[in-house]
Amino acid sequence: MKNILVIGSISIDNTVYTSLLSKPGETTIADSYISNVGGKGANQACAAHFLGGKVFFYGAVGNDDNGHRVIKFLKEKGLPFCIKDSKAPTGVAFITINKKNAENSIYIVTGANEDILVDNIKEHDELFNKGDIFLTQFEYPIETVEYSIKKAKEKSMFVIVNPAPAKKINDSIYQFIDILVPNEHELATLSGEEDLYKGIEILHNKGAKQIIVTLGENGSIYHSEKESFKVEPIKVNAVDTTAAGDSYLGALAYKLSQGKSIREAMEFASRCSAITVSRQGAIIALPYKEDLE
Repeated sequence: MKNILVIGSISIDNTVYTSLLSKPGETTIADSYISNVGGKGANQACAAHFLGGKVFFYGAVGNDDNGHRVIKFLKEKGLPFCIKDSKAPTGVAFITINKKNAENSIYIVTGANEDILVDNIKEHDELFNKGDIFLTQFEYPIETVEYSIKKAKEKSMFVIVNPAPAKKINDSIYQFIDILVPNEHELATLSGEEDLYKGIEILHNKGAKQIIVTLGENGSIYHSEKESFKVEPIKVNAVDTTAAGDSYLGALAYKLSQGKSIREAMEFASRCSAITVSRQGAIIALPYKEDLE
């Protein structure tokens, strides 16, 4: 099994579940509330780790109660990590879940996640190992994301990039990405094209070798120069879609670390994502290996 390196965000998620959304100036009594460790980087790292992957996570937190909570959580979960101590506060997210359709609205205060700098990554060259898998997202400075992608490919790692939240990157970076995994909105932002297949073609022309587009309740599609196929969704009663994509990414990386095919990895990732959306929360909703057996 190959190692998986995840560089990315970590935060405290504060989630409210409500059947009635507030209008401007209106106060609404919500149904329930939970607070847990989250952030796309940590979610994806934990998703792979809980399934049995050999994962190492790099992120940043502040010297505050939330930061101490994050460190305690990672230690309790047994996830190997290196956390930068930042002078900025630990990142936080405020999430509202509409109980009628499980859709979410998310506001993020990035905090210490913005303090993951290129120089920090240069100090940890030993994290990038030949032949291993590198997984990352866009919830930290884009210049650091781009440097990390190039460093990973320089070390002959297999690079998986989830361009979320959607941000433009330098066109020269696409050549270093082995699998790009956007959702439809992120694909449109990166390509400048609303049409799904035209957007995919544009990113292929920029250098992206393989593209997986996640389609939510409609499954996911794979596209490369050699083949194209769709993986059908697994129908479940969704209650919280917050970590659906992160669950998918972590599970995908895990299966690829085992040497499985892209199709096998996507089918497994769909199963994991389906379990995640059927539960409340983000990291606490991620499946463990025994949940898939």
